[in-house]
Amino acid sequence: MTEGRGADVCVEAVGFEPDRNLLDRAKAVINMEIGSPKVIEACMSAVRRGGIVSVLGVYPTTYDNFPLGQFFDKGIILKGGQAPAHKHIDKLLSYVVEGKVKLDDVITHRLPLTEIARGYEMFKKKECVKVVLDPWA
Repeated sequence: MTEGRGADVCVEAVGFEPDRNLLDRAKAVINMEIGSPKVIEACMSAVRRGGIVSVLGVYPTTYDNFPLGQFFDKGIILKGGQAPAHKHIDKLLSYVVEGKVKLDDVITHRLPLTEIARGYEMFKKKECVKVVLDPWA
């Protein structure tokens, strides 16, 4: 699609649980690594020289063999960090209250807070998209 140029921006939003082969899993045990940087590596390969890789996924530890040479050689801009939710939450909540944003297609289940374990289990099994917990139900 980019005629060999590469994407202007690649967004990594998988986090620390992409699929890993047996060798990667064994290495993780030996190095005490949780997860894998495979998706970041794929983004760095797909982005153009001077492009941006934005990391939204969660990475809880350091990794061996991070492609520092590729990062340097291609002049990649690497950005990451937690979303600044507190900066935007009041405005976003007002959109929901005013009906400007509908969440029906995102919120798939509503449960009382006492069923939090069930909500996590549903999410783990990928039986839902978003569970809202109601502490007063």
